[in-house]
Amino acid sequence: MDEEVIPSVEYHRAVALFNAGEYFAAHEVLEPLWRRATGTERLFYHGLIQAAVALHHVRRGNLRGARRLVERALARLADVPTPFHGLDVADFAEQLRRFFEDPARAPVPRLTLAPPIERT
Repeated sequence: MDEEVIPSVEYHRAVALFNAGEYFAAHEVLEPLWRRATGTERLFYHGLIQAAVALHHVRRGNLRGARRLVERALARLADVPTPFHGLDVADFAEQLRRFFEDPARAPVPRLTLAPPIERT
């Protein structure tokens, strides 16, 4: 397994944008991180980007395109250990599944990060 890299300021900015419903902006912040990443981290960022764009498509009324993207996101996130960069990846994936089963009723997925563990 790849050694986990400490998340960047940009990652935290993308999380804040995602949780504010600014999905396209979150995608824009995550894309350079994805391009620089390798291994598991690259899968992680790619999955988050696809999830953000899928939710952006939902907001614009393109549910068909959103469903295709979320399936790709879930496939990528399935190969990422949980937690990763403070995110319970399995829980986030489940939020995505529930939302896309019934977008009108299910809560919108959120990226909830665990507090960092202080190392002594």
